[in-house]
Amino acid sequence: MRSFQIIVFVLFLSCSKTDKKLNNLKTKFNDTTVVLIDTIEKYSLHKLGKVFCVGDFDGNGKKDTIYEHNFSKLKKEEIKIAPDPVKNDWEEVIKWFHKQDSDLYLSFNNPNKDTLHLGKALGLYCLLNIGDNNFDGKDEIAFVVDYLDFSNLNSCKIYSLCKGKWIELKQFNIDENAFDFTSITSSGIKNYLEKKGNKWFYKDNLQKDSKMQLLKLEKCQ
Repeated sequence: MRSFQIIVFVLFLSCSKTDKKLNNLKTKFNDTTVVLIDTIEKYSLHKLGKVFCVGDFDGNGKKDTIYEHNFSKLKKEEIKIAPDPVKNDWEEVIKWFHKQDSDLYLSFNNPNKDTLHLGKALGLYCLLNIGDNNFDGKDEIAFVVDYLDFSNLNSCKIYSLCKGKWIELKQFNIDENAFDFTSITSSGIKNYLEKKGNKWFYKDNLQKDSKMQLLKLEKCQ
């Protein structure tokens, strides 16, 4: 009579709303199948949405395209698939991006132009070409970063390419709830950054009784 040693691996998982996928590895041992629970994917994944915008950002009279990227320094590759923040616990999503050592950045279609690194983040809520607001011959960009934090308080940042380098010209506070029910268009962010006619208006969320005011940007030095 042959005897077998049976090894049982038990993995306890915390309860969550996430759909879990079971990956079973089967190995043959003396005509007996031993099932080892190797890994259980605890995330519900989705394709990571990324934005871009077109404009003359360096003032050479030609159109450029700026693309959003999210790069994994751990895997040395672009992050294309990531945990869905709607279907996963937000804290677990944050841990996942930190484990990837992610780097959110903006880059031109021309590799010789400056890259704007924004740090660890889920992505961008929006990326807008707001035109040449300061009349220096170049279009400016406005964007809102979806940071890996637990606060709805955020800011809209406005950048311009100055002497070949991205420089922040302005930022103002907004509430991330603005993105919950409003689709972002080329006309801006409803109630926070809006284009009316040929001019842009903005509102700072932290200024009491703040009203939309004309956006005026200084030329970068």
